Amino acid sequence: MDLTGKLLSIIQDLKIDALILTAPDNAEYFTGVPTIADSTQILYADKKGSVKIYVPVLEFYRFRDGLKEGVEVYGVSKSIKPDDARVVDKDWKEIINDLLKDNEKVGVDRSFPSSLSNVLSALPGEKVVDASSRIWKERMVKTREEVDAIKKAIEITSKGVHTLASMVTEGVTEAELTGYFEERVRMEGVSRYAFEPIISFKPNNSYPHNVPTSRRLGRNDIILVDVGVKYKGRCSDITRILRYGRLSEEEKKALELVEQALYVGIESAQPGVKAGEPAAKVVEFFEKNGVGKKFIHGLGHGIGVVVHEPPYLRLGSETVLEPGMVFTVEPGLYYPGRFGVRLEEDVLITKKGPRVLSRKLRLIIDLAR
Repeated sequence: MDLTGKLLSIIQDLKIDALILTAPDNAEYFTGVPTIADSTQILYADKKGSVKIYVPVLEFYRFRDGLKEGVEVYGVSKSIKPDDARVVDKDWKEIINDLLKDNEKVGVDRSFPSSLSNVLSALPGEKVVDASSRIWKERMVKTREEVDAIKKAIEITSKGVHTLASMVTEGVTEAELTGYFEERVRMEGVSRYAFEPIISFKPNNSYPHNVPTSRRLGRNDIILVDVGVKYKGRCSDITRILRYGRLSEEEKKALELVEQALYVGIESAQPGVKAGEPAAKVVEFFEKNGVGKKFIHGLGHGIGVVVHEPPYLRLGSETVLEPGMVFTVEPGLYYPGRFGVRLEEDVLITKKGPRVLSRKLRLIIDLAR
């Protein structure tokens, strides 16, 4: 379904006259034009099939040239007015209010963060419908083209991990390994990362999120690699463990449990089950093995235009898993100040069950020392 078709489908389902979307990721999802630096923008569509996008005037030409015919592009500026640009001499609030006046009932993406969230929250309730849930329903189930883009992003990410692993030597720093990964994926044509790479040695990997530092690799170490890129606007997100030297018995046991938990989570992610069920199964598994308190985050999250989006595999989630959904499964165990291990696969739900898209890259990579 094309841009206009998707927007019209939402308008018809919600029985509204128009949509006013301000979240950068929604603009990118529906238009296919990358959002840079979360710039302010308004995507408008009405039941007559009219589609307009308002962007800062410096973004006018990029959107005009990047969008298909049928979408009207406007630059917003009170001071800069190029002769060959359609410029709106109003502020963003005025534009939204003008669009609102033309319709009886308007849907907005109120639950999505944007620079205009305060403006949306102040709109009169009798005229406004929060379309966020319906938009997520659209975004959660991926098209074949989206799945193919995610697969390609995973393939490129895997090449980066292989290159990084080949450059491991005693004394190398986290930051240096990150550079090797980044260089490799850039050579594959990647222009954007799904998120900033996480490359951590002990004890930095005892914290689920971290930034690469100048810490040097030790003689017996664990390298946690959590990386992802964007390809054609869709994300990958995978985590692997690189073993360097000998692991302690406690470290070996933690890694074995995480690998087992990964399979528990994947096998539990069946079509028709609630997204909270795989998380509950993994929590139960860890608790039975006496390490429940060392698992301190959700089991997974959807990936798409952004790297963290619904469905969320966490306790209590009521979202029903459907064919076409793509998400991560990423159990981990963390021993603060000492070490941490996590493994993460990207999974597609099919009618027959879960399919691991990232399975070609080994989960645990042993490095010669």
